[in-house]
This record gives sequence, C-alpha cells and structure tokens, in this order.
Amino acid sequence: MDDDLAFALALQAQEEEYATTNAHMSARDEARDDEDDSEDDDDFSGKKKTFKPRATAKTKNSDDVEEDEEDETIAMKSRSKRGTRDGKVIMQRLLEHGLVKAGENALTTKLFNDLYFADLMTDGTIVWKKKKQDTTADPPTADDVSAEVSTAKDDAGAEFETLTFNTVTEFRLAVSRLRNPDRKMDNGWDWVKYNDVKIGDLKRQLPPEPEAEPKAPRARREAKAPTPKKRKKKAGKDEKAYQASISKQVIPARTQRASRNASRGLVFSEESGGDLQMVTCEKYTSKQSQPFKITMTSAAELVMDFHAHLSSDEIAGLLGGVYDAESKTLRITRAIPARQLQQENAGVEVEIDLVCIPEIAETLEKLGERVVGWYHSHPVFATQPSMRDIENQNIYQEMFAREDEPFIGAIVGPYDVRNASSTSDVRMFHCVDIDGEPEPYELHAESAGCVDVPVGVMTELKQLADRFRFGSGDAEPLAPVDLNVTPVLLTEHWRDGATRLEKVQYSLAARLPKSWKTEQRDAYAGGVTKYLKTSWGITN
Repeated sequence: MDDDLAFALALQAQEEEYATTNAHMSARDEARDDEDDSEDDDDFSGKKKTFKPRATAKTKNSDDVEEDEEDETIAMKSRSKRGTRDGKVIMQRLLEHGLVKAGENALTTKLFNDLYFADLMTDGTIVWKKKKQDTTADPPTADDVSAEVSTAKDDAGAEFETLTFNTVTEFRLAVSRLRNPDRKMDNGWDWVKYNDVKIGDLKRQLPPEPEAEPKAPRARREAKAPTPKKRKKKAGKDEKAYQASISKQVIPARTQRASRNASRGLVFSEESGGDLQMVTCEKYTSKQSQPFKITMTSAAELVMDFHAHLSSDEIAGLLGGVYDAESKTLRITRAIPARQLQQENAGVEVEIDLVCIPEIAETLEKLGERVVGWYHSHPVFATQPSMRDIENQNIYQEMFAREDEPFIGAIVGPYDVRNASSTSDVRMFHCVDIDGEPEPYELHAESAGCVDVPVGVMTELKQLADRFRFGSGDAEPLAPVDLNVTPVLLTEHWRDGATRLEKVQYSLAARLPKSWKTEQRDAYAGGVTKYLKTSWGITN
C-alpha cells in the first residue's frame, strides 16, 4: 500500500475517533447556550445573512487572547495524550495477535538514505538507541514527543542516548528532527516498518474490536430556567465566552484562528492548532438560493484536475473568467497554476505566493478576463475546506472581489480513497459574512457546455508535466522549483488495481466535452498521460 493511501486511511480512522467526542462537545455547548443565552435567541435569529466583505470588528483584549491560547494549549495536550494512549494500545494488539514480535532492532525507519533501528518491547513501547553524533537538536521534550531519555556507552566506549517512546509516530518524529529540528508532525504508521512491512499495513490486518455494551441511559434532568441573578453570577471565562457570542469577532491574518465551527471536523495533528481542522460547508436552499450561477469550461477543468494529480503536496492556482451582472453568471474559462509559498506541512496546507499574482492578472486582462477565483488541492483527503482555507478565501475575496461580483474557491481531491468515483471530487465555495465571521457556503457549478477544447490546452498540460518531471535516476525532481511542490509517484498503486497514472487518465477523460464520443475522450486523455510518461521517464 502506498504512502498517500495509507495516510488517507489513517486520517479516516482519526476522523472516526474524534466524531463521537465532537458530537458530545457540540451537544454540551448547545445545551449550555440554550440554558444561559435563551434571552438572546431572538436577536441571533433576526440576523440577516448577506454576502459582503469582512467588516471592521471589535477586537479582543490581551487577557482574552492569552486565555484563549491557554485553553487551546490544554486542548492540544489532551488530544496528544489520547493519541499516545490509542497508539500504544494498537501496538499492544499487534503483539497479542502475532502480527509483530518484540525484539532488538525489530523496527526500522528510513530518513533520506539513512536507516534507523529501534527495539520493540513486550509492552508495546519503542526504544531507540540514538548515537550522540546523530544528535543535531535538543532532545525531545514531554510536551511534543513523550520520550524517556537516558545516556550510556556501548562496548566501544561511544556515547548514545536511549529514548523510549509510546508510539511509532513519536519515534518517527524524533528521527525526522535529526534533519529538521522544527518539524511538528509526522506519520509513523506509514514510515516505520516491521520486517520491511509498514506498521500501518499491519494495523489494518487487525480484527475489529468487540463493540462495548451500550450504557443504560441516564435519567433526564429537568432544565432550570435562566434568571437575571444567574447571569450576574457568571464570571471569568464564562462571562467572556458569553460576551464573545454576542459581539463581532475580528479574524486576524495569522495569529488567532477562527473557531466558529470548531467541533465540525477532524484535526490532522495536535501541533497544528485549529488551522487544519476541516469544516462542513453550509448549503444554499430553495428559501435561500445561491446568489449567482457558475459555469466552467472543459479547459479550466482539465488544467485544474491535471495540476492536482501531479503532486503529493497541496498545489494552488488562480481561476480566470468573467462575471455577467445582468444574468448573475460567473463564467470560469481557464485555470492558471500559480507559484506557492514553501510550507513545512505542504501535504496539508498551501498558500499562493502573492508576488506572482500581478503577472497572472495582467495576462488575464489582455484576454478581456480577470481573476474570479482560486483553486487548490487536498491530495488524499476530503474536499471540505480547512479553517486556514476559509481564512485564505476570505482574504482573497477582499483582495479580488469587486462590488456585487463574486470570487470563489475550488478544492480538488485527486486521490481521496473515500471518493467512490475515479473522477476527482471538486468542491466550490465562498465565504458569507455572518455576524462578523466568514461562514463557508458550498457553491454549485455547471459545465459550460463546450463542444471542443482549445488547441492550446494540450500545450498547457504538456508544459505543466514538464515543470513537475523527474530526472532519470535522480532522487530529486529537476524542474518544479518554481512551484515549490513535490511530484507524486505515478507508478504507485492508487486503488482497485489501478496506478495513479491510470487514475489521471480516468479523471481527465471525464472532464472532456460530453458531446465527444468515448473513443475521442480516451484518445485525448491517453495522449496526455503518454506524454507524461515520456516526460517523467516512466517505462512500465
């Protein structure tokens, strides 16, 4: 099983793990709101939802910010402890079922060209004897990597440190920090191996755990009606939370993340804070319809989808087109890959380098078009926007949107194993200002009904393939420096016996005009992947 597939399954397992906890937290918060803030419900329900730029809002004072940061730190440590406990339990189950055996140098992980060994103990802990010359940073601390550290000497007199970890992820992160001391996350299940088999693959061979017997329902407590006296007794954090719920909140560019929907998604890592928490978009209804129509050409779909398939990191680009105010129709005609900032966690976050935007905008202006949106990818996970995606979308809306003209965001999921279709999932959304906070709303887009694809599109796809190509026999790619991303391994297995390269062809064929015959679509998509194989030196 390839790394990205295993990572996606790991994310899915984590999402299921947090689902129950988040549901309880949401129910608790709603109950507290009903009890303490019932008198404000009429005011909230009367708020009008409108599409407008983020307003200048009332800011938090320093005490509020420090208290929020303290609460977030406590929550992060709580999640870390839960992850440590569950990871150790899984390793113990692997031992119990004979999928792994305790022993010296039983576990390995590779960092660049160096192989590191660790002992697996009978209680499921991992012991790494780290040579002193391997140390390039301070030893891990209990706050970020829960390791017990001791120092000794081997028979030759060389000093080494013995580090004891509770999970394979802690072990892998400690190894990764030999080269990158500031690294904040890693995926030990898919980078640590036992007998050359990934621990994550062995974990998926475990039989399901027996379901716990349901607990008897607790007697329902009668809710007490709120009183003015009770309101006066509220103090400290509770009072600040109440005040925050009835006043507008500022959303700074980077320091304090929005938390409006904090219980609605999964967290990719304890260290990421709320940035990578995924949020379910609101949907327009018959009573509150989508404020404008969206159409997208086959050319734009092809470039956007092909771009997303080429990298194991998140990629990004801009969408060009025009907006017809009379018909309230946004026509997306083309997708333009953009240079992006280098990210430590490039597999789960992306930002466009603003320096490249003027050149792209000038190119579109010469064509009688303008920047009407942006796109980025979620390589192996679902296309719901993260908290950071929502923040970026809100910033871009303020930057690009003109009065009464929309600016949309699109998320492409090329290798999400939970998508039943071979065609990449594409989700479009925009932000609506509600009480001073950006709320993501999903947007529906239609095909522009193209009967042909411009000749220049094939050239664009070939140039994009060249920008990502691997050099024959080289460990690093030759040409994607201007994109700041890592090319994907197209020969690796994707799903159901198909490689990623075959997945690319399936998805591209679905983007071509519906008026084309199947043979035409297959020939066009096959021509793209044939060039891709040649450019990247793929022989099988």
